[in-house]
Amino acid sequence: MWNFGNLSVGRGEKVKGYLQFPLIEEKLPVFLINGEVEGPTVLILGGIHGCEYTSIDAALEVGKTLLPNEVKGKIAVIPIANPRSFYARSIYVHPEDNKNLNRSFPGKEDGTAAEKLAYCLNETAIKEADYIIDLHGGDMIEALVPFTIYHVSENAEVTENSRRLASLFGIEYVVGSTGQVGGSTYSTAALQGKVAIIAEAGQQGILDKENSQLLQEGVRNAMRSIGALDGAVKHTPAKLLNTFDWSFADYTGLWYPNVVIGQSVMKGELLGEITDEFGESIKKYYAETNGVVLFLVTSLAINLKDPLLAIGD
Repeated sequence: MWNFGNLSVGRGEKVKGYLQFPLIEEKLPVFLINGEVEGPTVLILGGIHGCEYTSIDAALEVGKTLLPNEVKGKIAVIPIANPRSFYARSIYVHPEDNKNLNRSFPGKEDGTAAEKLAYCLNETAIKEADYIIDLHGGDMIEALVPFTIYHVSENAEVTENSRRLASLFGIEYVVGSTGQVGGSTYSTAALQGKVAIIAEAGQQGILDKENSQLLQEGVRNAMRSIGALDGAVKHTPAKLLNTFDWSFADYTGLWYPNVVIGQSVMKGELLGEITDEFGESIKKYYAETNGVVLFLVTSLAINLKDPLLAIGD
């Protein structure tokens, strides 16, 4: 019997139900698949950001279609890990405390709403797993090209295994992040000795079935590589990027980007500018590194400290 929070599943069985926690009111849908033979424990997440619909759909389809007789080990799929944000259609943040769940891990037992949810997920799900695959995509105001991310930590073995897993999604860009953005699922898991990645596909809050299928196939290929599923592992060329350089808004105003996703830029090149409500320029933003624009905020309205874009090199 595999006990996962308040749920249990026997060997060779599959159950679906709601994870419930004493700390929070939210109930998280989960599929638990306990394979007929031993193998790794894998956690697949979707909906850490509630408006990234393509990745939510991908996680849901993986959870629906996996069968115990094809699984080796144990697989937990949580397709909507942030239900309050999902149903509130809340961009980036939990609607109760306006905190980004993917900046709140490992969470706090006595914290705010997002911090408590992060704590519950970390204690119940992340700590239970050997491998974590967190599916994302462009939020309602983000355009992006598909890419995967892994955390570069002092643990060389975990870093290399995470890089290898991130390279198996059939996605061109693979980013080794050194922690420019803290409190994420994959970096927190890596610091706990877990092999963990984020895979991003889809954009602007649109349910894109083609990119959902890309993520689904990537998940299955990654699981084949670690022995959780049978079958040949497919290897495709990938560009390894060592820099994940974010730009953030220093002002509230109107954002006018000067680049598009997938564009190669050179250090010093104009990326965009923020103007005031009369159209007067407040600040222009320039590339601090060479690289490719991986994601770009497309909203004209921009708030102080909002992300603007990220460049991978």
